[in-house]
Amino acid sequence: MTADVLLQSFRIASVVWRESFEALVIVGILLAWTINEGVAVRRRAIRSIAGGAVAGVMIAVGLAFLMSGAAGFLDGDGEDILQFALAATASILMLRMVFWMQRAVRGSSKGMRSQAAGLGKARSWTALGLLSAVAVAREGAETVVFLYGMLSGSGGSATLVAGSGALGLAAACLTFLCFRSGASAFSKRAVSITSQVLLLILGSGLMMTAVDRAISLGIVPMLTSSLWDTGWILDESAGAGAFLSALTGYRSRPELLPLLALGFYWITASLAYAPAVGDKAHA
Repeated sequence: MTADVLLQSFRIASVVWRESFEALVIVGILLAWTINEGVAVRRRAIRSIAGGAVAGVMIAVGLAFLMSGAAGFLDGDGEDILQFALAATASILMLRMVFWMQRAVRGSSKGMRSQAAGLGKARSWTALGLLSAVAVAREGAETVVFLYGMLSGSGGSATLVAGSGALGLAAACLTFLCFRSGASAFSKRAVSITSQVLLLILGSGLMMTAVDRAISLGIVPMLTSSLWDTGWILDESAGAGAFLSALTGYRSRPELLPLLALGFYWITASLAYAPAVGDKAHA
């Protein structure tokens, strides 16, 4: 297995693991209120939530076919523009996900659980299923955008995507089972930190891919020629350097614009960990 194939497999599995785990957690939250309900109510709720989850997956699959069809009609600069848009969108979504996860760490899952309980007690089974469908479809849609952003222009095979995706899904199921059983190695905080680190690293690499596409399309200028050359230490065109470049956005001969973009990305990411205004007031 070459370094490029290994990198693609790792990135695909990481994204599928992260999004699948979150979808499983959402379904688990929706089901949590049924523990103290009667058998008939619990079965009806499970059918509604499971049906909604399946519908959400189908929506995500439909989105994947639409994006694949759109890419097939494009050629030349049109395909490059699509790859730029997908990489930029995936990077922004990953950054937004980190902000959302930090807010979730400060809060809890009680809101969605209470919403599910209210719908169940009102016997709004269709609405409960719709809540499940929307939640799962959102995770599935993000997975599709992330994968298209990472794979656009890289020529990843269907076998690689399927195999790596299956590995990521299996890891998500295992993580969820351990998380539910209370295994200390899979604590909520550990999973959250691991997910955030992976998202930030992958988002950084995608952001640099988007910047490179924008420069090649003439949308933005490089501003300067290469500012330095660390290729003698770690060359981005081969071996470990190529792996690190695609994963994190590392450049051995960077121009000014990519450096500014990389700095802006990580400064923005750091804001997710800044104390909330309310926290300062109580300090």
